[in-house]
This record gives sequence, C-alpha cells and structure tokens, in this order.
Amino acid sequence: MKKALPNCSKLFYVLIVGIGILFLAACSGGGKSASSDGEVHELDFSHFFPPTHFMEEEIQAFASELEEKTDGRIKITSYPGAALAEPDEHFDAAATGSVDFALSVNGYTPGEFPLTSVMELPFMAKTAVSGSENLMKLMNEFDEFKAEYEGTVPLWLYTTDPGQLYTVDKPVKSLEDLKGMKIRSPSPETSEWLEALGATPVSMPMNENFEALERGVVDGTIAPWEAVKTWGLDEVINYATVGNFYSTTMFVVMNEEAFNQLSEEDQETIMDLAGERMAKKTGEVFDQFGAEAIEQAKEKGVEIYELSDTELEEWSEFINPTIENWINNVNGKGLPGQEVYDRAVELSGK
Repeated sequence: MKKALPNCSKLFYVLIVGIGILFLAACSGGGKSASSDGEVHELDFSHFFPPTHFMEEEIQAFASELEEKTDGRIKITSYPGAALAEPDEHFDAAATGSVDFALSVNGYTPGEFPLTSVMELPFMAKTAVSGSENLMKLMNEFDEFKAEYEGTVPLWLYTTDPGQLYTVDKPVKSLEDLKGMKIRSPSPETSEWLEALGATPVSMPMNENFEALERGVVDGTIAPWEAVKTWGLDEVINYATVGNFYSTTMFVVMNEEAFNQLSEEDQETIMDLAGERMAKKTGEVFDQFGAEAIEQAKEKGVEIYELSDTELEEWSEFINPTIENWINNVNGKGLPGQEVYDRAVELSGK
C-alpha cells in the first residue's frame, strides 16, 4: 500500500504540477511566438497551373528559399493542377483556411477585386514586369486594396504579359472579321470590350481553354503569349492578332490565421521574400516565356498580324468605354476608382 503524503507535501506537489502545466501550455501555445521556439509549420500551396508550368518551378523555388531562411521551420508542399480547389475557388479556400497558400486569377471571381481589376483594363501595361510592379505599387499606396483580400495576407500580386487575340479557323484583321465570333474571355472587363467589338465573349478559366478551342466550343481566345507555349495553344490556333489588349492579374495570398501563428521573425522573412521582389521575378519569367512563345508560334506556322496604330485607334473607339464604365462602377461602390485609374495611367507612362 502506498503511503499517504502529508498535507504540506500534497500542497507542494499540486503547486509544482500546476506550474509545470502552465509552463507547457505557454511553450506549446499558438500565436506569433510558436515558430520561434522551433515548431515546424507544414503548409500547403494550392494553384491551378499544371505541374509542368514554370510557375510550379517558381513556387518550388520560393518554398525552398523560405525553408532555408527559416531554418526549416516553414515547409511548403505545392499542389498544382487545381488538386485542392477549382481555379475560381482558390481565394475563398485561402480566406477560409482550407488551404494555407493560394495562387489564382483575380478575374475568375468577378466583382471580388474591384480595385485590383484596374490592371485588367485595356492597354495598361506593355510588359509583365511593368504591369506587376505597377500593381504592387497601387496596392501599397491605396489602403482600400486591403479589403479585397480580407481573411488573407497578400504576398504578391502580378500580371501576365499583354494579352493578344488568337483564332482557329480565320484571321482577324479588322472589326468586321471579329463580329459574331465566340471568344474565350478571362475577365469581366475583357468580356465587356469584346462584346462592344461585336464578338460573343465566353468566360472560361485557362485550364479549359485548349479543349474548348480544339472542339470548336469557341472560335478563339484572348490570352497572353506565354499561354501559347505553356498551355500548348499553338497546337490548336492558326492565327494571332497582336494589339497588347490587356493583362491578366493574379494573386498569391496566405491564410491570415496561418500567418499569425508564425513568429514575427518568420512573418518578416515571408514578406521580405515575397512582395515587390517576387512580383518582379514572376513578371520577368512571364515576359521571357512570352518572347519564346512568339518564336515557337512562328515555327509552327501561326500567322501573326499586328494591328497598326491607325487600326488600334479604330478598335479603341469601341474598347475605351470599358474604362469609363469601370471608373463609374468602382466609384459607385464608394471606392477611389478615378484616383486608382489615374495613378495606374501615371505609372504606366501613358
């Protein structure tokens, strides 16, 4: 039989146990101090690009660098090909915590990013680098951008290289050629001016583009040159009409709660590695692949027609009302649409 502890010994024993429990709770608790104590955070990164796309390589490089800079406290596993969420569900997946990191196209969820969509407007950037850098500057200068990313921490925003018009069965060299054609559109802004030009826009994510062109669901698509190479569009298109019409905006965000569970040191490391640095780096890769895609399209016999300044002026008469409509729509939501647009134009050097 065990000997009973004296009352004073019992009291001392309970006190020691209680202190121990409090100490363990403090050490194992969440909050910003967690990873500073050596806790490993295994996080997922979801996106819709296929595993062979160069953005998967960029994500892997970002993950490796982050793991190295945090001494292994943050480990990221990438899930490409929309394995964890559909292309238009990625932001909500990150905001609700279904995934830790997410990358997708802003335009896949119409109306959710009214200010960010300024860079989707016609003729806002000539390269992916300039578009990406300007978009990051706008987000940093206008606090109203933060509300668009509620529930997440925006790591970097970027744009693709400028979008062109690609068709399958006939070239488009005039407005008359475009009328009545079904054209895949990546965003509401693009759909608006396509319709004004006489085409029938069909909203569709990039991962459905190839099959839609191949099966004749659409007659053509609006997309950056990069997509011609990385998504294999040069296997199904025969004509390209170059006008540098628009840029697609994209986001990389992290679930806010997951971010807040990291130490301040690791939070700073993430933001140092992301931000304008990654926006520029991503833009550079898009521009590089865009240039390579042009050469590859030529080799495969794609007929390329570049609109002259005079022809672009004619097209712009139908396209430009989209800009005024965008400003009025965003202003009507109590947001600084005019100010953001004016600043975007200033940054673009137009």
